[in-house]
Amino acid sequence: MYLFFTRHFNDIDHIAPIVWKLKKDNYPVAVYCMNPQYDIRSDYRLQFLKNEGVPVDYLHDAFDQDQGLFHNIMHACIQKCSNLQKRIEGDESGQPGKMLRMLGPVARRLMSVSYKITRLIYYNNRWARSIIERTGAQVICFDHIMPKLYVVDAFLKASRQMSIPSLALPHGVYLYTNEATKPKATDEHRLAKFNRFDYIIVTNKLRKALLAHSGVAEDKIFVLGSARYCGEWLEQNRKILPGGFDAVSKESGKLKVVLMPSKPQCGVDVEKMFSTCRILADLEGVEAMIKPHTRIRSQRHVFDNIPLPDVSPVLTAELCEWADVLINVGSSVITDALMREKPVLYLKYLHDNTTLFEELGACWTIHNEDELKHALGSLKADKTGVPYGEANVAKFISEVVKGGDDNRDVLSTYEQFIVDCARGEHPKQGQIRKNSQPPPPAGKNSVVSVV
Repeated sequence: MYLFFTRHFNDIDHIAPIVWKLKKDNYPVAVYCMNPQYDIRSDYRLQFLKNEGVPVDYLHDAFDQDQGLFHNIMHACIQKCSNLQKRIEGDESGQPGKMLRMLGPVARRLMSVSYKITRLIYYNNRWARSIIERTGAQVICFDHIMPKLYVVDAFLKASRQMSIPSLALPHGVYLYTNEATKPKATDEHRLAKFNRFDYIIVTNKLRKALLAHSGVAEDKIFVLGSARYCGEWLEQNRKILPGGFDAVSKESGKLKVVLMPSKPQCGVDVEKMFSTCRILADLEGVEAMIKPHTRIRSQRHVFDNIPLPDVSPVLTAELCEWADVLINVGSSVITDALMREKPVLYLKYLHDNTTLFEELGACWTIHNEDELKHALGSLKADKTGVPYGEANVAKFISEVVKGGDDNRDVLSTYEQFIVDCARGEHPKQGQIRKNSQPPPPAGKNSVVSVV
């Protein structure tokens, strides 16, 4: 059994394609969510995997065997608080919704305290070892997560004791070419984050170089490209999108524009961003919307009262499909837009960072608000009239999606890497083999749980 552990929307974006590929080729896989607050039942990718026959469940529901009265009370508290949180997030406006939202902070705090106590007492490496034994796990896969979060530390200790390889898979695409992008981006933080995993997979050479510079052993960092943005998954993802996004401007003749800024902690000038949003809102013949970055919960207030429709609930893939033009700051969603051959405007003036797509000339770099107005006016007349060439875009896609190898079959490479690890054939740099025959199915004693 190959175990994949998830926690948030973003890491599922990058892990789901790999699980799908393995399942399609008859490898035994299972997905367990470590985060009790995340609603796995409303995640279209996880439900797709479930429908394909992949076991998908909350980790603590699947393996929380009875450990006594106190444990049962704490687990029930976590579940009830989690259910209340999901109900609050899914509730529409109205009097009942407002009353429920008042309970949100209390439920969140109570669940956090209950989870930390339960984790400290019960969710140790002995518990993690029992899960590895029950499932017959041959390899365990996480995203790029700090070992101190959730129960990662327990599984890393258990897997090391049992000689089960641990992998850290990408939960994003690293595109910044300057090191100091946010306060936590230090060598010490990166070393603590990655050093305990047996193998670290990254999408591009840029990320590998940064991790190696931080002290992570270079011989355990492998560049395999981007599973999320590879053509095979983009095609499959279009087929499973739930739909339902009904923008009023679909038939209006206006230029459809989506602004997707990076996280505020990455040095975005918030005042300039608001000014830019006002310009977009006032431009004639333009229908503009904004989708803030999905990892901004603590800074969500930054986008209060923004003068553009906030389409946070809409899936990024649906927005990229709908839009005529993507406006980007530092988000990897630029990759999706370029793969779809959509024009991309890069608002260089909103931050002081430098980016790979900027340096490769794979976008329309905008230096001020006047240039933004001019660019949108030009695109209204001709949506194909961009000042960057196909060769520049191809170079960017090669580096980011293919990991620098134009001949790479990305999902097959991920598959073979994980299979080799599970078989004890530890990969070496430059020696990743072509895909081979699947191993036998999981043993009949393996235990899994399905939503």
